[in-house]
Amino acid sequence: MGSGKPKVSVAQALALAREQWGLAADGPGPCVGLAGYDDANFRVTDGGTPYVLKVHNEADSDPDVQYAEAQNALLHELASAGLPVPAPLPLVAQCSSSPGSSSDGGGASADGRTLRIRAEDGRLHAVRLLTYLPGMLLVDAPQSLEMYRQLGALLGRANRHLAAAGWDWTATSVLRRAFDWNVQHLPATYARVRPALLQLPSVDVPLLDAVVAHFAAATAAAGDQLTLALIHSDANERNVLVDAEAAAAAAAVEQQGTTGTVPAAAAAAGSSGSIISGLIDWNDSQWCWQASEPANAALYMMLLERNIDKPLPAAAALLAGYESEQPLSAAERRMLRTLCMGRLAQSLSMGVATAAAQPDNSDYLLGTQRNGWRLLRALWSMTDDAFLAALGGPQA
Repeated sequence: MGSGKPKVSVAQALALAREQWGLAADGPGPCVGLAGYDDANFRVTDGGTPYVLKVHNEADSDPDVQYAEAQNALLHELASAGLPVPAPLPLVAQCSSSPGSSSDGGGASADGRTLRIRAEDGRLHAVRLLTYLPGMLLVDAPQSLEMYRQLGALLGRANRHLAAAGWDWTATSVLRRAFDWNVQHLPATYARVRPALLQLPSVDVPLLDAVVAHFAAATAAAGDQLTLALIHSDANERNVLVDAEAAAAAAAVEQQGTTGTVPAAAAAAGSSGSIISGLIDWNDSQWCWQASEPANAALYMMLLERNIDKPLPAAAALLAGYESEQPLSAAERRMLRTLCMGRLAQSLSMGVATAAAQPDNSDYLLGTQRNGWRLLRALWSMTDDAFLAALGGPQA
């Protein structure tokens, strides 16, 4: 999302966990690096209990903006309500030696959960320690429509809770910021990266031009019919954790008697129990259109290898789950195809542009490319009516 990916080693991350959060972390392999888009993430194990140490990119670490602190407030709110999200952990009560100082923006923040450090290259980075949620990545788990339905329900529950929480704008107004991964700003972001895309033969620029132009016109016409809400916005297959046993049970039931419909998937619920064990990486959380939450998540489920040949049942299952907790208006439903295409155009163009700047991270950054162009062409060839009919429910 931001820029200036941290240059922090495993040894440095381990030292921070020990000195600033009081972890012993003295067992075998106490700290390992994890994948990340533009942050440096580490799993730190202390007495058999794993944690996640997150070192934010430079753009998200400005002490005057307080983005990391807003993230902590958001996650604390959701975790306190019992939702399966990482919870931020406090710094030790007496930090004898905080890296950096208040004069250069470093040191502990007033929220008691955020630390800022100067990396070896002189850049300032916010650091947080979070609980580590159990489960396997959704992308690696046995797949089922019931899994997607439960993911949609969790997203709807989170959105509904945040809408009712009476959010403190003085603490979280930063989440209204304009940044590249807020799809509301797609036309401007795309215009900026388009010249670079023209130099890449693998990029279908005419298709992106058409999709972005349609997106800009359709969202402008919808206006305030698109409700604004605080959303996760990035519930992709690597940001969702699942219970492996429950996922396997749901997949087995579906394989035994599936008809490819949402009701058939719902039959798996009785034998599978709760499948989703965690929703992680809230780094792109933002005030955006509420309908973008199910649209973005449905897009990522459609892109999975299991679904790419017949993507719409996965989207239908996720939407059914979401609306069981947070119903959309008819106007919002009619915008779902446009919002899915907008997010996909955003991911395809930004992924290529960012990979050019971070070649060492290209495998992670270009994950959408393989199936993305195929799905974008399929969605572009459909009408809104056909898309809504496939999702089920009212089309008006």
